[in-house]
Amino acid sequence: KENNMFGFGDKNKVHKVTISNTGQSFEVSGKINLLQAAHNAGIEWPCDCKVGSCGTCRAILKEGKVKELADFAYTLDGDMLKEGYILACQSSLKSDITVEVNFEQKGLDNLKM
Repeated sequence: KENNMFGFGDKNKVHKVTISNTGQSFEVSGKINLLQAAHNAGIEWPCDCKVGSCGTCRAILKEGKVKELADFAYTLDGDMLKEGYILACQSSLKSDITVEVNFEQKGLDNLKM
């Protein structure tokens, strides 16, 4: 199976992710989410629940577009949403993106409980 370089049929499209604060980059192909793609690329992206409820995998979207697989507002507060935070486990890529990730971050269990 060849990747279609012209993007006909989004599920075959390959997008590039750049982590602005570390300079790391990796590719996301098919329908896997941002978190899974990072782990597949050997990047130790912080995560805990993998279902969008803990917020540990959050990142700031600096450039590009993602599709929300679940509503980020259930986990992230309004200020975080305004700052461009996304949840990696609940994001599929619609374009090449640049994100900022705090690799020391923990979950948001003190928020919204």
